[in-house]
Amino acid sequence: MDKRTLDQRIAQQFTSLTPKLQLAARYVLDHPRDVAMQSMRALAEQASVQAGVMLRLARELGFDSYEDFRMVFRVWLGQGEDTFSARASALQQRGPQNASARLVADMLQSETQNLAQTLGSGAADQLAAAHKLLARAKHIYVVGLRSLFPAAYYFSYACGLFRHDTTLLAGTGGVFTDALRKVGAGDAMVVFSAAPYARDTVSAVEFARERGASIVAITDSTVSPIAGPADALVLFANASPSLFPSVVPALSIAQTLVAIMVQGGGQASLDEIANSEAQLRRFDVYAGISRNGA
Repeated sequence: MDKRTLDQRIAQQFTSLTPKLQLAARYVLDHPRDVAMQSMRALAEQASVQAGVMLRLARELGFDSYEDFRMVFRVWLGQGEDTFSARASALQQRGPQNASARLVADMLQSETQNLAQTLGSGAADQLAAAHKLLARAKHIYVVGLRSLFPAAYYFSYACGLFRHDTTLLAGTGGVFTDALRKVGAGDAMVVFSAAPYARDTVSAVEFARERGASIVAITDSTVSPIAGPADALVLFANASPSLFPSVVPALSIAQTLVAIMVQGGGQASLDEIANSEAQLRRFDVYAGISRNGA
């Protein structure tokens, strides 16, 4: 059985399931990557049900064991079938019991769980390791393509207020890799990436690693192609019933890492931020703030 067939079976049997099984089934439909990559116990905890409920759901759907059920999702993930078309179809197949109000509630629940996982236990140590690398870097290169560009842009933009050595690889005009010509030992690269992983992002990491730069990988899985080469790994959860996996947790990491860098930046960072504010006032960047600050 493939995942599409299993999704259809869940939809067909949904109304006949008990409330607990419906809760588990809805979570499975909305978070297929979690089913593939997490244990039954961890998945059940996130779905707010007992582990035995997940096992009963698997058997209710015709599987002899939970691992047989999970294997459908592992095969699907391995084949790269988490496509945008499939996600769009899943949105439309949620049915009348999942109208806009229900979808909004599911989005809120999903993002709340994502942030709890991303900034929960273990996050402080991961971010501290990333900060240690960045604090001593001669130059910081920042990469984040497609849906994760906002996180990369924010990180680079915010760092520009208190550092002069940050370069965003934006790819404007087709020159994505040109800025990497001078990357080398002593430099660091901050990389935001999640499945489906952009080929240029992976290539940039490989190139920077070959040149001796340190890699801070901010990604969705320990088996991400940028996780292996990383010197510091920061993981985020990005489950979402929407068209794209969530970008909110990656942005939260960008914001938190910037705050940690400022916190540990000493007087030098404060001086640079004051200089940046003076320049912004000089150009009347913000409405309602005059050049003299009044």
